[in-house]
Amino acid sequence: MKIISIVVAGLLAISVNAKGLETQHSHAAVVDSNNSGKIQPRYQGVILEVLNANGYTYLKIDEKTPGFNPKKLKSFWIVVNRTSAKVGDYVRFTKELVTKNYKSKALDKTFDELMFTSNLEYRVSK
Repeated sequence: MKIISIVVAGLLAISVNAKGLETQHSHAAVVDSNNSGKIQPRYQGVILEVLNANGYTYLKIDEKTPGFNPKKLKSFWIVVNRTSAKVGDYVRFTKELVTKNYKSKALDKTFDELMFTSNLEYRVSK
């Protein structure tokens, strides 16, 4: 299977395989790109809502990370460089930074908590 890598806006490298699956990395934990040995947390879930503004995509995620306690259902917002992922798609990503009370001027919306992420990969819903 042929894989083509593309660098997008310096933050996300997207690979597209022959089946059209966009991906960047795939594992429950990855070592950061500067080889410091630091393990970065990986999360996964289903997209509940999508908002686009100024080259970024804000995704509301219904968490499905392995080991996550389903009795404590959690949905949260992440932000990535603009992507074509849509509601219902299954996503995985790496946590970079979390901010509280983040105000998006472009969306005129304040997020109680917003996770800045990288290494987004997603499987398109049918």
